[in-house]
Amino acid sequence: MSDVRSLCRSFLDEATQADWSNAELNSLINAKYHEVRTMAVTAFEDYYLTTTTFNSVADQEEYGSSDSAPTDVFKIRRVELNYDVSNADGAPTRCFPIHNIDEVRRDLGYVNSGLSNITTNGANYYTYGFRSNFKIGFIPKPDKTGTNAIKIWYVTEAADLSSDSSDINIPYADKNYILLVYGATADALRFGQQAVGEAQDFDVKYQTGMAKYQEELEDKVSEEAKMIVDTSPIII
Repeated sequence: MSDVRSLCRSFLDEATQADWSNAELNSLINAKYHEVRTMAVTAFEDYYLTTTTFNSVADQEEYGSSDSAPTDVFKIRRVELNYDVSNADGAPTRCFPIHNIDEVRRDLGYVNSGLSNITTNGANYYTYGFRSNFKIGFIPKPDKTGTNAIKIWYVTEAADLSSDSSDINIPYADKNYILLVYGATADALRFGQQAVGEAQDFDVKYQTGMAKYQEELEDKVSEEAKMIVDTSPIII
């Protein structure tokens, strides 16, 4: 963070703090940091993919932060639930998304009444809320309590760069951190319309750099040819 702010001050011709406080520049840098990080997710969704596991509870349909469900979910990529952890031969069940709970045409309690429909309809999950209010529900709901029975693959939200020593967590940060500098400098120069022309120049550098950045990220996995994957659930 401190290196980015120092370079911003160099472009602003303000080696010593005067017109822009450190706190103001930190806010502008963080705003661009979230933009640049989100662009990485847009270009290649799995850049920040992580996993977490937490317990299932017998006859409990929905899980939130009090159940150790994650609170930093940006995008969910995959969900599995082991309905019978105690069975050594049991395997996790892939759960498929319900994008809108209106897709469930009857009450959720009725749909969750048993596990027999897994073999015909598969298991499903739905979500709502975000951060501390994030909830994930399962259809059908588990009928057994299981340790680490639920596993989620998801893309995380970013935390602010909170201190001078904070690392910039973007792909190839040593090269691409300059995007934060260009963007934050443009916004700083725009404050009070101090240097609109110079701000536009830095905006052009930022936008041009972001376009090249996105293009470079699209082929993170460059082995073999791209292919189309059929993600339709298999009905047995």
